[in-house]
Amino acid sequence: MKKILYIIIAIAAAMLSSCQEPEDLVPAQARNGINSVTAYFLYDDREENEFGSEIDYENGIITIVFPYTYPANTESHLEMDDLKKVKVVAELDDNVVVDPPLLIMDLTRDDNYITVTDQRKQKKTYHIVAEIRKSNLCQILKFELPSINVAGVINEGAKTISLIYDSDIPAMKAEAKLSFGASFTGTDPTKTAVAYPVSTPVSLTVVAQDGVTTATYTVSISTPDILDKGMRYGSEKMLWHVNLATLGIGNTLLTGGMAVVGDKIVLNTRDEDMVVLNAETGAKVGTIALDFKGNLANFYCTADNNDNILISNFVAKGSSDKLTVYRLKGIGGAPTKYIEFDSGGLSVGRKISVIGSLDSDAIITAPIYQEGTEFYRWTVTGGVLDPTPAHVVMADENIAAWNYACDIIYSSPTDVTSDYFVASYSAITGGDRNHLWMDGKTNKIKYMSPNYSGNWVPNAVDYIVFNGASFIVCNTVNAASWGADDVIYLYDLSKNNLDETAWQCEKGVYGSFATNSLVNANYTGDVALRLSNDGYYMYIYFMFSGGQIAKVQFDCLNM
Repeated sequence: MKKILYIIIAIAAAMLSSCQEPEDLVPAQARNGINSVTAYFLYDDREENEFGSEIDYENGIITIVFPYTYPANTESHLEMDDLKKVKVVAELDDNVVVDPPLLIMDLTRDDNYITVTDQRKQKKTYHIVAEIRKSNLCQILKFELPSINVAGVINEGAKTISLIYDSDIPAMKAEAKLSFGASFTGTDPTKTAVAYPVSTPVSLTVVAQDGVTTATYTVSISTPDILDKGMRYGSEKMLWHVNLATLGIGNTLLTGGMAVVGDKIVLNTRDEDMVVLNAETGAKVGTIALDFKGNLANFYCTADNNDNILISNFVAKGSSDKLTVYRLKGIGGAPTKYIEFDSGGLSVGRKISVIGSLDSDAIITAPIYQEGTEFYRWTVTGGVLDPTPAHVVMADENIAAWNYACDIIYSSPTDVTSDYFVASYSAITGGDRNHLWMDGKTNKIKYMSPNYSGNWVPNAVDYIVFNGASFIVCNTVNAASWGADDVIYLYDLSKNNLDETAWQCEKGVYGSFATNSLVNANYTGDVALRLSNDGYYMYIYFMFSGGQIAKVQFDCLNM
């Protein structure tokens, strides 16, 4: 039987080849046979566990480069003995063969050779070696003069740091954050007091961990050149991202709310005390005790733009419970009842949003779930809350019910007819989902984003004005154990549409299943937009329940 089968296959192959021109036998994508080699440590699920290589095709040497510091930003250093058993994978052109096959290698040995046979049956031998290399990064990531409350504005492209001040700055010590492993060489402004005269720029030099690569920055009292309006496209920088599971939260899948207040972030997890993070680093710095916590009692939290935190309970459809919202004035504030409202059995409290300041003027929104497309709207005028909300019904017949997922925020803290924005699971005519820009006067769709699959759930939105332009940030959440969603979308409203994003994060990286192999069955997460005190930076904070919390920076510098 085998002999007959081989004959049939051979005949079929001959028939196929007779129909092709000779040059078609070599794929158009053929390059060097072997295009990349990547190594991984076994049984290590860190995202950074991926090490590329440098291929010297002329001399037949493949150098797999490992970082000196691993894991990143720790005191742990790799030694050659750590490379005794690593997984090695190659990207090959079509119909290319490697012998012996790559799988597990001892990279401490000097006899790791492979032979690559390309489509033309030509052979090339490569020597695979490993190198542990110290970092060559040498950036100043942050520069501040805390004693006079001045933060330097860094133009990385020009290697300049602008100190916005109206006179000579006397000698004082700075606080700085450098690339990991880097240090100042020569004058270290964090250890030696340095003066910054108006007329004389100061040069500071940073040397990388490798001890060779350097960068020199010019620090001066000046006003940075900024764009006429809006953000600098391409300026996005992921400042940090942290796995919620590392923050001591009992059930990260129930971490559904996030409040950003000053230099702190507050995470709300149902039936647990709130966790406080340092907004500069993502590190846990404390907790806020809640004496009213419970599975539905502290369901969600958010914040205004003046350090007021709101914590809402959840009212199920048909329940006789009242919507109860507590207010905390800053991290150290004591929770006090702020809103107590009988919704008459309507479901509220999964999300609330506020634009403005509860100490002056604000609009608070709370979507109504399992009804249609309705929400409650409270107003705050001169720091005084009107306890009776308006019941708003969206008037666009193209929008179906959002059921359990919706968040709404207005564009003005004083005008209830201003436009507002919706991230919800409402299907628009045609069946897909969209982020919506609503006309506040008619309650109809003004603009909508491209379609998102009904498999993904939009449910968080925030709004801000940055350098004279308006922006919203929204999410879509993966609630399954398959697929790859969990995406954050930034829209620039100065374009007067939602046709495309100004930025969006990598798909399927920060969510619960990608991070912790957990299904985010509640399809929850949160977003927040904030500005730096000097107004030169905009920050997106985002969180996926059961996954990660992250901070991304944008600037408006004219570079």
